[in-house]
Amino acid sequence: MKIIRPLLIALMLAALVTTPSLAGVVYEIETTDHEQSPPKTESIEMAAEGRHLKMGIPSNSESGTKDGFAVFKGGDDPKMVIVDNERQSYYVMDRTQAQAIAGQVNSAMSQMQEALKNIPEDKRAMVEQMMKQRMPQQEQAPEQPKSTLRKTGEKATHSGFPCVKYEVLNDGRKVRELWVTDWKNIEGSDGVADTFEEMASFFRELMDSVSSLAGAAGGGLPGGTNLDFFEHMKDLGGFPVVTREFGDDGSLEGESTLRSARRQTIDPDAFEPPSGYKRQEMFSGQ
Repeated sequence: MKIIRPLLIALMLAALVTTPSLAGVVYEIETTDHEQSPPKTESIEMAAEGRHLKMGIPSNSESGTKDGFAVFKGGDDPKMVIVDNERQSYYVMDRTQAQAIAGQVNSAMSQMQEALKNIPEDKRAMVEQMMKQRMPQQEQAPEQPKSTLRKTGEKATHSGFPCVKYEVLNDGRKVRELWVTDWKNIEGSDGVADTFEEMASFFRELMDSVSSLAGAAGGGLPGGTNLDFFEHMKDLGGFPVVTREFGDDGSLEGESTLRSARRQTIDPDAFEPPSGYKRQEMFSGQ
């Protein structure tokens, strides 16, 4: 979670300021991991052009994250590409793969259920328990807390932008804080709502497809990604300059802030895995 949360925040920030009619833009996002002691602050550089978003991922020995980058590609066939420079490999998550993985798991579960019919009654409970331990995704997913968005009316300036504070509550508990500025304050914001909604819809669709894999995949997507982050972004009506995440005990876990943006020409190859890198399958244990 220590890297995935900043990754999602940074990709969301890039999506919100992307417009296909203008030149590429490079953004600097400052992230602070407050779960480490002392808190660790890093700058993440992103490139955005058209419907393509790229963000560098620094190596992190504590979380096991390797140096590389992530790319979201919008369009008729949206996908997420994660590149691992250390292993010179990459993996891709798209609609087809998510559906295929879910189908494989469902098929395997059906075969196991069929096999249970041939097991004596007195041993069936033991075998079912062994199956649950080996395939935890069979367990019914716990009911998710009800999430609500609240506009507090509190105002402040962050990174030079006038912002209004919003809070996301899960069953009344504050889990997220967003300082949002009006769209007009962000250069190049024309059409960004459509671009962001495309990415948010893509992530929601993936979660619908792979939610049954949570036990096998450590939380659905690699790294235990929690995609409820995108749930209320369409309702903000502006750009979240600062995002803060809070734990169950109310402590600050992570923070992300837009620091700067500059326009520049971006090589199309920058959004592709380097030549010679090999594609790996997700959830393969590699």
